[in-house]
Amino acid sequence: MSVLSLRIALRLLLCAGCAWLAWRFGGLVVMVCTAPLFGVALARPLVELASDLRHHTRAAVWMPLEGRHFAYRGLPVQVIEDERHTRWVCAADVRRIVGFTANDRALALTYPNGWQLMGRPAQPHFSDDALIAHLRKETAPAALHFRHWAEREIAFPARRVRARLGIRPNAAEPADIA
Repeated sequence: MSVLSLRIALRLLLCAGCAWLAWRFGGLVVMVCTAPLFGVALARPLVELASDLRHHTRAAVWMPLEGRHFAYRGLPVQVIEDERHTRWVCAADVRRIVGFTANDRALALTYPNGWQLMGRPAQPHFSDDALIAHLRKETAPAALHFRHWAEREIAFPARRVRARLGIRPNAAEPADIA
């Protein structure tokens, strides 16, 4: 943005210099005729400045949510990413979409490393791998569609980041069998 500000200042200085020269050698009437020069010289940089301000404002507003906003068919899905780049999906959101009836205690026993209470207030969350493993057991069409979406949007990008950073899953975590 400093380059753009410098460009505007330089063009404004050149236009002011032309207007001053026109006033000095031609008088007030000739100087008034240089007014369109300001519009032509400053229109594009001012539009670029407004565009940059818009982009910087959007970036500042959405930065806290970067990479955490997920929506499945218009329904928001809360996803939290931890320091090991494991994505944790809120179980209440999964239940709202899929409609399965397994309770929290049974899921905690089935996926000891893939089930955790997170957030404030504490809510149960699936790890990305445990979610996919659990959805493989479900046969409802909604679960199949959601599993496909979760693999593509949540689990695969997380696995790719972990592989790129060399983070290996714990031995006790559910194995991902394709």
